[in-house]
Amino acid sequence: MEPEILFKLRFLSDLTPGPDGFPLFLLTDIQEGDPPRYRSRLALFDGTLRLLTQEEAKKPRYAHPYVYFLRKVGEVQELFRLDLRGGEAERLTETPGVLDYALGPEGEVVFLALKEAPKPGGPRMYEGWPFKFDGRGLLPEGNVALYALEGGQKKLLLDRYPAPKEMVPSPEGLYLVMAEDKGAQAEWRDTLYLLKEGRLQKVYGGFGPIFALEWSPEGLFFLGHAFERGGGTEARLYHLHGGEVRVLFEGSLQNSINSDLRHGAHTQGPRWAGNGVYIVRTEEGTGRLYRVGLEGEAEALGVEGSVLSFTHTERGLFLLTEDFTHPARLWGPLGVYDPNEGVSLPLAEPIYTEWPSPEGHRVPGWVLLPEGQGPHPVILYIHGGPHTAFGRAPMLELQLFRQAGYAVAFANPRGSTGYGQDFALLQGEWGERDERDLLGFLDHVLARFPLDPGRVGVAGGSYGGYMVNWLTARHPGRFKAAVTDRSIANWFSFFGASDIGPRFTFMELMARPWERAEVLWEKSPLRYVHQVRTPTLVVHSEQDHRCPIDQGETWYTALLHLGVKARFFRVPEEGHELSRSGRPDRRIARLKAYLDWWRENL
Repeated sequence: MEPEILFKLRFLSDLTPGPDGFPLFLLTDIQEGDPPRYRSRLALFDGTLRLLTQEEAKKPRYAHPYVYFLRKVGEVQELFRLDLRGGEAERLTETPGVLDYALGPEGEVVFLALKEAPKPGGPRMYEGWPFKFDGRGLLPEGNVALYALEGGQKKLLLDRYPAPKEMVPSPEGLYLVMAEDKGAQAEWRDTLYLLKEGRLQKVYGGFGPIFALEWSPEGLFFLGHAFERGGGTEARLYHLHGGEVRVLFEGSLQNSINSDLRHGAHTQGPRWAGNGVYIVRTEEGTGRLYRVGLEGEAEALGVEGSVLSFTHTERGLFLLTEDFTHPARLWGPLGVYDPNEGVSLPLAEPIYTEWPSPEGHRVPGWVLLPEGQGPHPVILYIHGGPHTAFGRAPMLELQLFRQAGYAVAFANPRGSTGYGQDFALLQGEWGERDERDLLGFLDHVLARFPLDPGRVGVAGGSYGGYMVNWLTARHPGRFKAAVTDRSIANWFSFFGASDIGPRFTFMELMARPWERAEVLWEKSPLRYVHQVRTPTLVVHSEQDHRCPIDQGETWYTALLHLGVKARFFRVPEEGHELSRSGRPDRRIARLKAYLDWWRENL
């Protein structure tokens, strides 16, 4: 198996109820060309696959007899609808760019759009924060308005800054999530509002993020929290009914398991289905689907595999599930649809193991072993986040390492999701609790499996890249080769340059450049870079606004000037999501750069 296997794969996403209770979704494949590109088409499954479009579609929603969706027209996104009784897709909007839309219970259409098209190459003026976001670039501050579609024309509903982030129509009005003012936006304190007959009424919030709105005849459901435990605070499922807001359920809500074989959006709840509200919760490396009643009673549904997405129709429950050896497949009362049936995809099942820490907790993880007796060289691979997890989802990257003859050890150290609120917390101890867990797990697998302790590599992206920098600096003789991808090297520059910098830095380290500044330097791998001896491949994308490229540039430059063997794999036009949704040829080039580095140095 080579990285080019990616070109043969197809992906399911955006699962939603369709006509006659059949599941509606997007089917994405990769069109080879110069350059290759993703193609996402509307599809139905009625026991067999039915493609509804051959052209691009995004975010489908069904309201009889139409399927609504977004599609690019030139460089901007517009709203379309397809009449399933026949005919071509009809363009509904003509704007400088539709950002999002929602359908109401009576067929209402509301949408967020730019008011004016930004001048290419023109200067921007900002007074708020954030002013950029990964995957989107510079944000259109003050240039977004909310509209309704009436009689084929757009009608202005709301023009304010900060603009709405999310919306859901209801019989009582339009529920909106937005920050109350610029200060609240900078601190990620959202408020739930009701827009009714032109009047804006504050309903709830002002404490932390609010997201995933779901209206039902029993009231409004949504997710949120108030950062009570810092950056690792788990979410709660709230129910608004009769003016009262109650917590029904909590935990690591939605699926936070890492995978590089997905594409598109995935509904993970809450979703109302008549007999309760359904939601996915990450538990010990698996996405489990729950049905939660109005009194908070919760039932885990028996599902094979890890739930990535779901929808409930009059025909029953339809699921997208995945595991270590399969990308998402559609399951439901009409049978199973596997978009990759017939593709030879030799993904191996990893071996589960856990290290009992002397601190009283266990560190769960897995090992992928290559063919042969061993002892095998091994790569310690560290996930991003840190508040995500490894688990029952495919990681092509790790499987390619195994196919090339390397064992891969990957674990969920403290800071990971799915093992309870306390486990998910680092409480400022980046490079401490997690370091002990990762190195303890590494020693555990070296003792238990046929691995070569003299040929140990380390790799990871984002937070995982931070830990690669940290471990190679703090333990200079431990690793024979390293790859640090979209990493953090210097908390001071991250604070100002990242799209989440100020709030993430404070939530995770409880420090700012003017407040406990010594903590930021103490926790910066750059402070210890002079100790690094490990040959290191630095991977970074030029349009990464989450961990900006200056982090990779700084680490590479320091290594080079210290005489450490280093190489810089620099990718134009890509952001933080290169490994998961970047242009296919660039994803493949990245994987080949990793494999070449291991062959040369490990």
